[in-house]
Amino acid sequence: MPVSRKTLLEHLESGDDTYETKDGLKCSLDRKDLEALAAKCTEIEKMRLRIPIFVSTDTSCETGAWKIDGRTEAAVVSKILNKRIYKEDFLRLYYPDLQDLKRMFPSLVVTLFLP
Repeated sequence: MPVSRKTLLEHLESGDDTYETKDGLKCSLDRKDLEALAAKCTEIEKMRLRIPIFVSTDTSCETGAWKIDGRTEAAVVSKILNKRIYKEDFLRLYYPDLQDLKRMFPSLVVTLFLP
Protein backbone atom coordinates (compact mmCIF):
# COMPACT_ATOMS: atom_id res chain seq x y z
CA MET A 1 0.00 0.00 0.00
CA PRO A 2 1.53 3.36 -1.04
CA VAL A 3 2.25 5.93 1.66
CA SER A 4 1.12 8.74 -0.64
CA ARG A 5 0.19 9.06 -4.28
CA LYS A 6 1.19 11.78 -6.72
CA THR A 7 -0.91 12.82 -9.66
CA LEU A 8 -0.13 11.57 -13.15
CA LEU A 9 1.02 15.07 -14.11
CA GLU A 10 3.38 15.26 -11.11
CA HIS A 11 4.99 11.96 -12.13
CA LEU A 12 5.35 13.09 -15.74
CA GLU A 13 6.86 16.47 -14.87
CA SER A 14 9.12 15.41 -11.99
CA GLY A 15 10.66 12.37 -13.63
CA ASP A 16 10.25 10.54 -10.31
CA ASP A 17 8.70 7.26 -11.39
CA THR A 18 8.57 5.68 -7.93
CA TYR A 19 6.37 5.53 -4.87
CA GLU A 20 7.04 4.27 -1.37
CA THR A 21 4.92 1.69 0.44
CA LYS A 22 3.99 1.66 4.12
CA ASP A 23 6.57 -1.05 4.79
CA GLY A 24 9.36 1.08 3.29
CA LEU A 25 9.69 -0.55 -0.14
CA LYS A 26 10.31 1.67 -3.13
CA CYS A 27 8.23 0.61 -6.14
CA SER A 28 8.92 1.67 -9.71
CA LEU A 29 6.44 2.89 -12.27
CA ASP A 30 7.18 2.21 -15.92
CA ARG A 31 7.62 5.49 -17.82
CA LYS A 32 6.00 3.91 -20.90
CA ASP A 33 2.90 3.07 -18.82
CA LEU A 34 2.72 6.65 -17.51
CA GLU A 35 3.00 8.10 -21.01
CA ALA A 36 0.46 5.65 -22.46
CA LEU A 37 -2.01 6.53 -19.71
CA ALA A 38 -1.38 10.25 -20.21
CA ALA A 39 -2.23 9.87 -23.90
CA LYS A 40 -5.71 8.67 -22.90
CA CYS A 41 -6.36 11.46 -20.37
CA THR A 42 -7.48 15.07 -20.68
CA GLU A 43 -5.30 17.77 -19.13
CA ILE A 44 -7.70 18.03 -16.17
CA GLU A 45 -7.60 14.25 -15.65
CA LYS A 46 -3.79 14.32 -15.64
CA MET A 47 -3.92 16.88 -12.81
CA ARG A 48 -6.43 14.87 -10.75
CA LEU A 49 -5.63 11.20 -11.39
CA ARG A 50 -3.59 9.69 -8.56
CA ILE A 51 -1.02 7.02 -9.35
CA PRO A 52 -1.01 4.08 -8.73
CA ILE A 53 -4.66 3.35 -9.49
CA PHE A 54 -6.34 1.34 -6.71
CA VAL A 55 -8.61 -1.54 -7.65
CA SER A 56 -10.24 -3.14 -4.61
CA THR A 57 -12.58 -6.00 -3.90
CA ASP A 58 -16.24 -5.06 -4.20
CA THR A 59 -17.97 -6.71 -1.26
CA SER A 60 -21.33 -5.15 -2.14
CA CYS A 61 -21.64 -7.45 -5.15
CA GLU A 62 -22.95 -10.99 -4.73
CA THR A 63 -20.62 -12.33 -7.40
CA GLY A 64 -16.88 -11.77 -7.48
CA ALA A 65 -16.26 -8.19 -8.53
CA TRP A 66 -13.77 -5.35 -8.23
CA LYS A 67 -14.27 -1.62 -7.89
CA ILE A 68 -12.57 1.65 -8.55
CA ASP A 69 -13.51 4.51 -6.26
CA GLY A 70 -13.04 8.17 -7.10
CA ARG A 71 -14.58 10.44 -9.71
CA THR A 72 -11.46 10.88 -11.85
CA GLU A 73 -10.23 7.31 -11.43
CA ALA A 74 -13.62 5.86 -12.42
CA ALA A 75 -13.95 8.22 -15.40
CA VAL A 76 -10.49 7.44 -16.78
CA VAL A 77 -10.73 3.66 -16.36
CA SER A 78 -14.26 3.57 -17.80
CA LYS A 79 -12.99 5.41 -20.87
CA ILE A 80 -10.00 3.07 -21.24
CA LEU A 81 -12.04 -0.13 -20.85
CA ASN A 82 -15.13 1.26 -22.59
CA LYS A 83 -17.27 0.50 -19.52
CA ARG A 84 -20.39 2.43 -18.58
CA ILE A 85 -20.42 4.30 -15.25
CA TYR A 86 -23.64 4.02 -13.28
CA LYS A 87 -22.44 6.04 -10.31
CA GLU A 88 -20.22 9.11 -10.74
CA ASP A 89 -17.44 8.11 -8.34
CA PHE A 90 -17.61 4.32 -8.59
CA LEU A 91 -16.87 1.82 -11.35
CA ARG A 92 -17.53 -1.91 -10.98
CA LEU A 93 -15.20 -4.26 -12.82
CA TYR A 94 -15.16 -8.01 -13.26
CA TYR A 95 -12.09 -10.20 -13.46
CA PRO A 96 -11.64 -9.97 -17.27
CA ASP A 97 -11.77 -6.16 -16.97
CA LEU A 98 -9.13 -6.22 -14.24
CA GLN A 99 -6.91 -8.44 -16.38
CA ASP A 100 -7.26 -6.04 -19.33
CA LEU A 101 -6.40 -3.03 -17.17
CA LYS A 102 -3.36 -4.75 -15.66
CA ARG A 103 -2.21 -5.90 -19.10
CA MET A 104 -2.39 -2.31 -20.44
CA PHE A 105 -0.77 -0.62 -17.43
CA PRO A 106 0.97 -3.29 -15.34
CA SER A 107 3.03 -0.93 -13.19
CA LEU A 108 0.21 1.55 -12.51
CA VAL A 109 -2.45 -0.71 -10.97
CA VAL A 110 -2.46 -1.86 -7.35
CA THR A 111 -4.96 -4.50 -6.28
CA LEU A 112 -6.31 -4.17 -2.74
CA PHE A 113 -8.08 -7.02 -0.96
CA LEU A 114 -10.49 -5.43 1.50
CA PRO A 115 -12.70 -7.29 3.97
